[in-house]
Amino acid sequence: MSIAIYTKNEKQSQKWFEALKSNLPNETIEIYPDISNLDLVTFLVCWKPEEGLLDKLPNLQAIQSLGAGVDHILDYHTVPAHIQVSKVVDDNLTHDMWEHAMSIIMSDMKNLSIHSKNQSTKTWKPKRYKRIREVSIGVLGLGTIGKYVASQFSITGFKVGGWSRSKKKIEHVNTFSGESGLNSLLSVSDYIVNILPLTPGTKGIINHNFLSNMKQGSYLINIGRGPHVVDEDLLSSIDSGHIRGAGLDVFHSEPLPEGSPFWNHPSIIITPHVASLTHINSVYAQVVENYKRLKNEKQLINLVDLIKGY
Repeated sequence: MSIAIYTKNEKQSQKWFEALKSNLPNETIEIYPDISNLDLVTFLVCWKPEEGLLDKLPNLQAIQSLGAGVDHILDYHTVPAHIQVSKVVDDNLTHDMWEHAMSIIMSDMKNLSIHSKNQSTKTWKPKRYKRIREVSIGVLGLGTIGKYVASQFSITGFKVGGWSRSKKKIEHVNTFSGESGLNSLLSVSDYIVNILPLTPGTKGIINHNFLSNMKQGSYLINIGRGPHVVDEDLLSSIDSGHIRGAGLDVFHSEPLPEGSPFWNHPSIIITPHVASLTHINSVYAQVVENYKRLKNEKQLINLVDLIKGY
């Protein structure tokens, strides 16, 4: 048995090697492509594995994603049913997602971007702001992260609703499910925060119909995945004045291409996929635990349902 590490960042791969080696000193741990024997690899630790990689590992038994999502694996690779796939679950990542969404909402509520632009032209122009208790937020996706984000917004004093495929119960959060439930939430929310997992059923969900059902003058925040959004439909909805704008952290192609109209759009805020970043020190223990479980023929923690995709 051996462990293979794959990321597109050499420094990141080296840090993972050091963290795992210090906790599994007697195990063979190597960084792809410098693998001495591909046939011995049973445990793959990865982020965005290159096309065809899984085919090179005939005895692979488990894949450990280095993030909370696994679409970077399942969307580009056929994973045999006997291979366990696990994701990272980290309280720090969950809280970071809420902080990121909260920052965008508070900045927008208090008109900070407008005042910043006015400052550059030395324009003194007071503008009315919104208060937390006046604002409604809709959270899409009520898994571990979404449930926490919705609860935190509620605790802070916002009016909060949440939507998921199946009905969920969250204290002080008005929850919705199904297509009619989604439209009901969209129609009453000043801000929509998307944290859905990317699956065949959610790909392109933020399309013309979705955006048309959003409340007039509302605002979209996407910290889920880029392919959730039909880019042309989003631009059309903003340019028509139906929604005021969007805060986008994830995109179809990353880095965002220079020619993307998002870059220079006055009503769109761009962040480079930083709503939450995995910190090795806070998650390496669960990766080590999963390898030990695999070695002892036990089920991995934070296991992903290959059919559901999350």
